[in-house]
Amino acid sequence: MLQSNLNGGNIIDAINTWAVSLVHYTAGIINWRKDELEAMDRKSRKMMTTYNSLHSRADVDHLYIRRKHGRRGLISLQESVYMEEQSLNRYIDVSEEELLAATRREKHYE
Repeated sequence: MLQSNLNGGNIIDAINTWAVSLVHYTAGIINWRKDELEAMDRKSRKMMTTYNSLHSRADVDHLYIRRKHGRRGLISLQESVYMEEQSLNRYIDVSEEELLAATRREKHYE
């Protein structure tokens, strides 16, 4: 993606669609550690710098602020995994299905 001739917005959209979604869908199944997610975020920023999609001295916070607020709009892996885990926990807590109710009871005992 970074080697393509896409403009900056389309590169970020492609990364969010293809790369971030791979980690996002594993949230709740794989127990991601914070340092692992930080390392993947760091590596993606390093690759963006290598392929001239991000300046080496660019503000990292602006990279993760939404596009509609005037920034780049890259989705943070840490935030993505955290939000998905919270969503799964809410779903389990309100679900009336038998297996999910059993999961809820086991979760409260741990």
